[in-house]
Amino acid sequence: MKANFLVFVAVLTASVHAYSKTNATSAGESFNLSVQTEAGNFHCLIDEKPIDVTLSSDGEAVIVSGTGYVPVGELSRCKADVPVHVRRAAPQVGFLSDVNIKAGIYASMVPVGVSPLSFLAVVAKIGSDRNLVQKPGFYRTTVSESKLEEEAASDMNPVLSLDGKYISVDRHQCGSDPEVNVIEIKSGKTIKIDNKACGKLFNWVAK
Repeated sequence: MKANFLVFVAVLTASVHAYSKTNATSAGESFNLSVQTEAGNFHCLIDEKPIDVTLSSDGEAVIVSGTGYVPVGELSRCKADVPVHVRRAAPQVGFLSDVNIKAGIYASMVPVGVSPLSFLAVVAKIGSDRNLVQKPGFYRTTVSESKLEEEAASDMNPVLSLDGKYISVDRHQCGSDPEVNVIEIKSGKTIKIDNKACGKLFNWVAK
């Protein structure tokens, strides 16, 4: 699950904007992070350079890089000149795409193909590299590299449901389809949910 090139995945959330700039301090290098969320506007120092800053789909975490995140609650309590520590989702996380702090899980992508650039999904407990879903389209240590490459997709976008029970690997919205396929994390089964349930679970706007 190690990557040799940089790819950073954005999880887009409505009414959210984030930006950052570098700041050198006497205690070492730290970085300014300004985030506007529904919970408020926060201006803090963090101890890791932010790249492609986005919010988690539930708005409770700020994803500051391909591997790290900061809980919004910690940003709300930050103090001047004291950098907030950036947490690593897991020891060998791929490219972090979503975090659900309440459920204690994260979603990421593992690159397995270069031409075209393609990925497999990971959903795991925060702090662990063990994939909770063992099925095609998800990274499995028991499957050959050639088989994993066949299963990989270039349009992957792993997003967790607000309750942390489901994951969607390839959608950006619920769309106009009457039913949407999602994966139940506990069972690993693909299930169908109606469009109304999709909007509630993933906070997506049907178009």
